Amino acid sequence: MDTSLLLKAGLTKNEIKVYVILLEIGESTSGPLIKKVGINSSKVYESLERLGKKGLISYVKKTNKRYFRAANPERILDYIDEKQRNLEEEKTEINKIIHELKAGMKKSGEELQEATIFVGLKGYRTLLENMLSELKYGGKYLAFASGMLKEVLGEYWFIFQDKKKKYKIKARCLWDPKVRKQKDYLREYYGNGRFISKGSYLSPVDLWIFNDKIIQVSYTTKPIFAVLIRSKGLAQSYKELFETLWRIAKR
Repeated sequence: MDTSLLLKAGLTKNEIKVYVILLEIGESTSGPLIKKVGINSSKVYESLERLGKKGLISYVKKTNKRYFRAANPERILDYIDEKQRNLEEEKTEINKIIHELKAGMKKSGEELQEATIFVGLKGYRTLLENMLSELKYGGKYLAFASGMLKEVLGEYWFIFQDKKKKYKIKARCLWDPKVRKQKDYLREYYGNGRFISKGSYLSPVDLWIFNDKIIQVSYTTKPIFAVLIRSKGLAQSYKELFETLWRIAKR
């Protein structure tokens, strides 16, 4: 049994040890439990306290001694659900002050222009997640694509497509002609796409345009290197270029 999966549920390694041992031996006082777990007694007591707060263990008193017992493993799912609800509540509370925080931002007559660098696959995924979050529901993006995205993202490719569909994001893409051969890629892609003539697009670089932002990513660098550019003027120029090529691109 791969108990390390419980780490994703929010349990520490020591909490997992204590919980699993209690499941195995049933009811126990702290003394035998400490010997069985094989870690420092203070760590065991600390784990018992935290597991109790998480609702994963309980105890009864008999002759002035505490007898600990593990809760049904299904309680772990309840604990995860509770964490999710708490996060949603926190998100709701934060959203209440977002407008106030924005109102306090420095105002300027000049266009805000900035560039942010994201390095590595995790950074790139974060960048795409931020884009999806900004565009839901019903937003749109344009993209010049090399066709390498599925290979680069792995399993996240499917999550990315599902979220676009869920958020009703309108996507249009201009592909390198070689993408025609990637039948799975084209079938799984959520959005509209056309093919531009050979030489009109330089791969393996992808370019995304949405709102007043541009994402440019190179897949040849190790690790992956992506740049988020915020510039209304530059974004508009790319949008105009995209529309020009879209009109002459092949379906």
